[in-house]
Amino acid sequence: MRVVGLCNPIVDFYLYDDKILLNGGGTVSNILVNLSSFGIKTSIIGYYGSDHLGSYAKESLELAHVDTTNLERKNFKTKIFFIDENGTTSACPFCGNKRKNYKAKTNIKEFIREDDLILIQDFYPMRDLPNKIIWDFGYSQGIIYMDKQELEALMFREYYMVNIKKSVLGTVLKKLDITFCEFKSSMDIEFLIITDGKNGSKIVYNRKEYDFKPQTFSEIETNGCGDIYFATFISEFIKKNRTDTLDIESIQNLAQKNVENVIS
Repeated sequence: MRVVGLCNPIVDFYLYDDKILLNGGGTVSNILVNLSSFGIKTSIIGYYGSDHLGSYAKESLELAHVDTTNLERKNFKTKIFFIDENGTTSACPFCGNKRKNYKAKTNIKEFIREDDLILIQDFYPMRDLPNKIIWDFGYSQGIIYMDKQELEALMFREYYMVNIKKSVLGTVLKKLDITFCEFKSSMDIEFLIITDGKNGSKIVYNRKEYDFKPQTFSEIETNGCGDIYFATFISEFIKKNRTDTLDIESIQNLAQKNVENVIS
């Protein structure tokens, strides 16, 4: 079993203390890298840019033992995000320019195995795949342009695991005009995480809800924390092979330790 991410790798520029740090980036890529470090087989399907940043993003994944066999080089400039103490933006702080997203790869079925788990982010074009889907949903802007029927089709299909931001969930509930209880009962999902940044998270598993408050750290840099948090649960879910009931509180403690390693 592999976790196969569908995305085009990007690059993050960290702007701190008058320094610029370069790192491979993107939620799907970050989750794959973390899963690989936990001993889970991972692969990525998509396109990488023909510029030096595209090569850097690809090599960053390879160094983390993510299979990049199905990353195809295309003639485009790699998407960049800039991260500083004020947050994350795709606009260059020096010239104000933004690089556009490149189209998603469409011919993916030939690269996917029957038991692969498919990892996607936000509104990645979902195909009619028989595989289980792991969905990280942290961006709500696209919801604005959907009618109710489109959003219902998106939310109420079968998923393996979903990680959704509380603010995004609020937008979904308002758009669908339903309560959280109605939302839970309508989703065909085995595991749901609702994250609220520094305010903690809610987990729904086996029809039971778990509320967790975050630990307090002296210094917090939140970028990447959500990715390793979700990756911890994905890893433990896979390792248990869904045959045993998960000890959610134990996995939460492990996830918090992994988050602490990222921000310390």
